[in-house]
Amino acid sequence: MKKFLRILYILIFVIAGVFVFLHPAKTETNILRAVFSDSSADRTVVKLSGRYSSKINVIAESFDSQTSSAAAEKFLQSIDKEAFEVKDFDFSKFLETYSMYHKNLLSPQTARKLETHRYDEVSAEAYTRLFDPLGVTILPLDEDPFMLFADYLQLLGNSGVDEFFYNDKYYKIISLEVKNDSALSPELLNRKVKTLVRAQENLSAGGTKIYLTGAPVHSYFASSKSMFEINVICVLSAVFVIGLCLFYFRSLNPLVPICVSLGAGILSGYIAASLVFSTIHVLTFVFSTTLIGICIDYSLHYFIEKDLAKIFKSLTVSMISTVSAFAVLIFSGVELLSQIAVFTIAGLFSVYLIVVLFYPLLNINSQTRRFEFSLLNKTKRIIAAIVVFAGVGGMFFVKFNDDIRNLYVPSKELAAAEKLFAQITDGDKKTSFAVVEGRDFQDLLHREEWISRNLGDVKFLALSKFVPSEKQQKKNFELRKNLYKNSLENYAEFLSRKDVQKLLNEQPAKDFLTLDKTLPLEEFLIGENTSVMVLYDFNRPEIITQNGGKYVDVQRDISERIKTCREACVKMLLPVFVILFLLLSLIYKPRTAAKILAPSILAGGFSVGILGLTGQAVNLFHILAIFLIIGFGLDYSVFIAGGEKHSKDAVLLSCATSVFSFMLLAFTGFKLISSLGFILSIGLAVSYLTSLLFEYAEAE
Repeated sequence: MKKFLRILYILIFVIAGVFVFLHPAKTETNILRAVFSDSSADRTVVKLSGRYSSKINVIAESFDSQTSSAAAEKFLQSIDKEAFEVKDFDFSKFLETYSMYHKNLLSPQTARKLETHRYDEVSAEAYTRLFDPLGVTILPLDEDPFMLFADYLQLLGNSGVDEFFYNDKYYKIISLEVKNDSALSPELLNRKVKTLVRAQENLSAGGTKIYLTGAPVHSYFASSKSMFEINVICVLSAVFVIGLCLFYFRSLNPLVPICVSLGAGILSGYIAASLVFSTIHVLTFVFSTTLIGICIDYSLHYFIEKDLAKIFKSLTVSMISTVSAFAVLIFSGVELLSQIAVFTIAGLFSVYLIVVLFYPLLNINSQTRRFEFSLLNKTKRIIAAIVVFAGVGGMFFVKFNDDIRNLYVPSKELAAAEKLFAQITDGDKKTSFAVVEGRDFQDLLHREEWISRNLGDVKFLALSKFVPSEKQQKKNFELRKNLYKNSLENYAEFLSRKDVQKLLNEQPAKDFLTLDKTLPLEEFLIGENTSVMVLYDFNRPEIITQNGGKYVDVQRDISERIKTCREACVKMLLPVFVILFLLLSLIYKPRTAAKILAPSILAGGFSVGILGLTGQAVNLFHILAIFLIIGFGLDYSVFIAGGEKHSKDAVLLSCATSVFSFMLLAFTGFKLISSLGFILSIGLAVSYLTSLLFEYAEAE
């Protein structure tokens, strides 16, 4: 029978592996995809977040304008044009197009004044523009005597101005956009950003300094640092495991099958997840491969006892209980949790089968040392008191923080660069969005214009600001004509009678300014007849919703979604413990089942309590870590409850390797990883210690 099962396992593994190799699942690296669903509203939030996270700002700083401009030009020459596109919003390039339709273009402020017949006020403003020594005449005065076109262009902002003077220094700013090919590959993007960092280092000399800001820059530095730290941790962990094996087994022979079984478990998890999901999130690998570390227990127990029959029941109960705990996550409604569940279940079951089916074929002889646990028996009450009081006491200080920014803390240099960019460009305002959908393109523009009229003094960017609707363009022409009829003769004394009559007799343009003649503005469109308005320091979402639009505060919406996922995870904990208790009660007596579960409950409570006592806010990933603690804790308790002679040795070895690795993670610079390492190292240590506090005589 075992021979048949071995052949069946190999066949299924190979066939599924070949299929996945030929049809690999995509890897999702966007952290937002871990918590957002594929609904329309969620896709909008992710899309808006992604749209503004592919930009890189290059700031050239110097004490004179010429030097900063020269440094910026040299930087431009060094960039990879295949990877980055220079975002030039200089509307002077489109002046010819706008000039053709200048009769139809008015700033909203001027239009409102003309609607209420405040002609004197408009004339006074025109005189100011006319006699301003720094003013620029865009059109000849005989075509635009009130300089209304210049007023309209000023409304568009300083789009063509990328040079600033701030704190006695000159700054030249270049905006880069990551092209799709590079944006879709994090590894490729990091290599491209590395070239920008090298150019930054080469040009930052002699009174000139280059700053880089933007999400891709943060991603490069965070991933580079994390990769280095994780590589160091892997080396240290490997050395620790090898040293532990040499110390306990006095041989490295068990290492090969342990590594093979773990590799097969991770590969099995990946194959199963690839068959079920079209994309696998990178966090699935982080959490699932961590949990498969439980499988080391399976191997260690076998090599220590050297008799499968003695540990078969404990091995099977551990696998079933852990798999059951994670099976609940499939029904959480959060795809990340479902992926973790499928990956982990398949990985654990695969390693279980390898130990049961293939390990008996091995002939590995090794001598083992034995650990002494008498000291623990003397300190049981002290350990129990510390765990209970710290866990319960810490609960009174627990606070939650679902802000995604809490998961990443940039370096001082990057934080300073972002602050400088905000100060120079006045870009430190809160940004939110209005998503507007129309029946057709003109209806879309009408809806935007209605919202714009009700924003008051709020600054904003919108498609209709650059391309007014045909209805508004017709109205603008009539308002301009009325201004001419009322005020032109008194105002434009510098024009000949012929020029005045020509302006009074102007006829409407035969066509209108349209989007297809200003293609760069298509970035405002996020769907067919759907646009996005960018709002600054806006806090009246009812204005948007009154006209059928959707208000999107990306930061708030992401935090709310993370909060929803966190709460969903917390709600899953009770069903998980109930299911595990019922399952274990079928195998052991209910009292023993409660004892087996107790270490996981105590460790989870203690871990959260420690976060409260140390002032660390609890987030979604801390709650996910509790599921990992449950998995490890069950493993420790089940094997110790099995009562085999050397089970405590195997559990201690497994706990030592896991706690050591996670403790190293706690010292990494990436806050998400370090917070996980902190809670897992503490939680696993408590799981192990508390599993030794109980007597499991009934489990025999």
